Amino acid sequence: MRYVSVRRVLAVIAAIIAGIVAYRYVPEPLPELTRVELMAEARAGQIRGVDIEDRDVILGESAVSGRFRSPFDRRRDIGLADELRALGVEVRYTRSPPGI
Repeated sequence: MRYVSVRRVLAVIAAIIAGIVAYRYVPEPLPELTRVELMAEARAGQIRGVDIEDRDVILGESAVSGRFRSPFDRRRDIGLADELRALGVEVRYTRSPPGI
C-alpha cells in the first residue's frame, strides 16, 4: 500500500480551493463589440463615453449592449477618437493600475 504525504494532500486541497475562489469571484470578461457595431451604436447615440485603456482596448457602456470592450490598434485607429468625438461620444485615455 502506498502512502500519500500530508503535504501533497494539502497542496491539492489548496489548489482546489483556489480554483473555486477564482471561478466564483473573478468577473466574466466583457462582451466584445466589433468596430462596425461600435460605430453603428455611436452613430445611433447609444454610447455616451468610452475609455481607451493603455492605448490597447476601448471600454465603454452602450444603452443597447451594456458594458463592452472593443480592440484598439494604435496605428490603424489613429483617427477613431476624433471620429467618436464628432459623434458626441466623450473619449478618455486611461491607464491600468500597475500589476493588472
